[in-house]
Amino acid sequence: MEKIKRMLRRLDNRLELVLTAIFRRTQRRHPYIQSDFEAYELRQKLEEKQRDINYLQFQLVKARADKTDLHLRRNELVKVFAQVLDRTDDQLRCSQALPVRPDQSGTGWEVVTQRCCLGGCDIGVYSFQSERDARRFAALLEAIEYRPSHNIACSACYTEYQKDCI
Repeated sequence: MEKIKRMLRRLDNRLELVLTAIFRRTQRRHPYIQSDFEAYELRQKLEEKQRDINYLQFQLVKARADKTDLHLRRNELVKVFAQVLDRTDDQLRCSQALPVRPDQSGTGWEVVTQRCCLGGCDIGVYSFQSERDARRFAALLEAIEYRPSHNIACSACYTEYQKDCI
């Protein structure tokens, strides 16, 4: 897209040079055309600047709306966090959007937040000292409506995939 924009700018500049050359040739013969051409040129620049201003105003309105949404969401999250942290162990076990399991050493607990889309390997694994901490973490992610990505591959599976493609 950026390449197309650069090409259009170059074409616009070339066209402007051609029009300016034509204008200068006709200006010698018809001096009244100069003021019309200058007015046209200034009007074009003014319209371009107005489009830029309109776009920036739109972006500002959008940013303000996003900021307001974030402030409202932040206030809601305080209540959500308080409710999650107040849950009992049984309540935490009941709500499980993410897998919580003992780690391989058997001394801690893990929460898996991402899986490899190619081989199903665990990618995002967070370790905790206690089962309660792991379940709280999973419940907090569930409360903020965390959804894992479905298009992430681990390096081992991706390397294997590339070998098969070549």
